[in-house]
Amino acid sequence: MDKWLTHNNFAKVLALVVSIILWAMVHLDSGTPVDSTTLAQPKIIDNVNIEVTGLNDEKYVLYDLEPTKVRMEVKGKRIDLTTNFSDYKVKLNLKNVGPGTFTLPLTYELPPGVQLVSIEPSIVKVTIEAKETKTVPVSIVTKGQPADGLLLGSPIVAGSGTVEVTLPASEIGELSKVQGTVDVTGLKESVKGKSVKLTAYDKQGKAMENAGISPDSVDTDVPITKMYKTVPIELQYTGQLPAGYVLAGAETDVEGVAVYGTKEALGGISSYPITVDLGRFGGSDATKYSVGLTPPEGFEKIEPSSVTVTLNVKPAEQKQVDGIPITLENVNSLYNVKVIRPADRQISLTLLGAEDVLGKLAAADIQAAADLSDLGPGRHTLPLNVKLPAYVELADASKGLTIDVELTEKDKPATAEPEEDAGKQENQTDPGTSGNAGNPGNQQSENNTERPAGNDSSSNQGDDVGPANNGAAGGA
Repeated sequence: MDKWLTHNNFAKVLALVVSIILWAMVHLDSGTPVDSTTLAQPKIIDNVNIEVTGLNDEKYVLYDLEPTKVRMEVKGKRIDLTTNFSDYKVKLNLKNVGPGTFTLPLTYELPPGVQLVSIEPSIVKVTIEAKETKTVPVSIVTKGQPADGLLLGSPIVAGSGTVEVTLPASEIGELSKVQGTVDVTGLKESVKGKSVKLTAYDKQGKAMENAGISPDSVDTDVPITKMYKTVPIELQYTGQLPAGYVLAGAETDVEGVAVYGTKEALGGISSYPITVDLGRFGGSDATKYSVGLTPPEGFEKIEPSSVTVTLNVKPAEQKQVDGIPITLENVNSLYNVKVIRPADRQISLTLLGAEDVLGKLAAADIQAAADLSDLGPGRHTLPLNVKLPAYVELADASKGLTIDVELTEKDKPATAEPEEDAGKQENQTDPGTSGNAGNPGNQQSENNTERPAGNDSSSNQGDDVGPANNGAAGGA
């Protein structure tokens, strides 16, 4: 045995056997190609996107392409058939193609050494439309609400506030608006210069995907301020004018003021009072002075902080107005009412005011009323409440104006009027002569003479005039 192992030929044979075994272990594996230069089986590539080239994007839009993907079958050597699908390209050349619908062939690009077996489909249907451009105003809307106690203002778009929208000719007529949205949820301060993306919408409110918007975004401001309310100014008067003068008018340089506060506080205010001091009258027809304004209790701020008041003062004039009708209020439906004095249910008043104010005054501008509530049967003397137009006053406001009435139950006739009393009846026309010309121009002047005691009372109320079904109600 030792001779065999030391023999030279035996060693050579053993080396050859080992070499054959090693070669077989490396090359006889079924998963390893023996030769990469041999042709492989044809390869199928699905869903290859069609790449469009050559279209004049400034004038036209590819409105439709059918289909958008194709199936390719290729062949070649194993080493050339790459698995990178981006190396397999299918193209559609639209150079010099104008508006219309066409059937056009496809072209392709393959990796070196790869051949096309087939492409399905090899032609496609395309529709090209001309573009149209329209100038459209931009609208910005807000989403959500700012923090509590803050008021959201209207968004402000920078620049011209318009954009150019380009669409296929068949869609431009459906364009309704171009809009952007700003979210203001919980914000505590104004939005400044926010870039807002724009979207075109059709008449059904759907986004138009084919729309080209230039510019496609705009800078926008959204004011956020404290809550406020604008209320009218209410003038109140203090002090007196010199004797012989009356107030012909008073005005401020603004009609209203803005008050800032909580929602609850704003809900409880309807006007802002300003006290006008008639003692500031300086002798001229128009006296101007400034009044500082302070926020009402519970409010944070008021704008403006001051107003200018103008007093228009004129020499006092007198005018007697006749035929002023008397209105009966709160008449009990259980009683008939007869006006004893004045029998014609009219009065005359002497009034003070500026010449131009009195010149326009008529009886219909004055209201005189008597309140018949809580009265029982019998005769009653009642005060007349007189309401005068602005800047008009009674010549003698201290003189009480009264009316005599008689109430009878509807089923009983009125008592006969004594002759001696009838002869004494007279129309209440004494206007008085001593005036209070220094008082401000009242919008309402009232005489509230106390009602005689001891009258019966009734809680029922009737119409503004007495019943006339049996002829007992008086009146002119």
